[in-house]
Amino acid sequence: MKLLDRTSLANTIDKVSEALLFEMDIADNEKQEIASFIAEQHYKPGAYANMFAPSETDMQRDLILFTGEKIKTNAGRRHMIGEEASRILRKLDIKTNRIKTALEEADQGIHKRITESGSQLGHYCCKSCSCSLWLNLSSGNSGNNYKMLKSGLDFLKQHRENKGTWKGFPYFYTLYVLNEIDPDLAMDELRFASKSILRWIKRKSSEETKYSLRRNFIGETILDKIR
Repeated sequence: MKLLDRTSLANTIDKVSEALLFEMDIADNEKQEIASFIAEQHYKPGAYANMFAPSETDMQRDLILFTGEKIKTNAGRRHMIGEEASRILRKLDIKTNRIKTALEEADQGIHKRITESGSQLGHYCCKSCSCSLWLNLSSGNSGNNYKMLKSGLDFLKQHRENKGTWKGFPYFYTLYVLNEIDPDLAMDELRFASKSILRWIKRKSSEETKYSLRRNFIGETILDKIR
């Protein structure tokens, strides 16, 4: 499966994220091509907080998150694509000065924006955007530290609902993010969600889509972690 889609940063991120989740091999030359493409988006118009700009086609449609939820706002699309692009660049681990500079400037840009907004530590903008921030932090963002992620998870905990979900948070995307965070830090929320995960896995539809396959895999991975 070809992972790079030069017409869509969002689609490229989605495909690479799937390869990472299922531990598929990515050829070194393809890693280089993808990393170069993402780095090219750094200086383009539309980049949120000096991160990575969505492609033109990305701004003409809703952003569909890795687990299938939709983001309809312009700012939400730009911000979340920027956070996830930073994460993918780190995961690809291509060592060039251009990529290093793009990542450093992207990190500086979003941290400056968060500081200027006066947001609570570990929380920024809306709940979906906060999840993408945590996802980026979990990959080694230069602002990645225990305190910031811990504060974010404390914020998540404040929105627990009795059914094992979090009020206002995109449920499956939140599970995806929690699954990517160090289990020592995320374990309380993983355990909290376990009953809801068991419920929907038991009644999962026989109709398989790429989103249902991802959701099931993430759910089963989380259950394995807490056993």
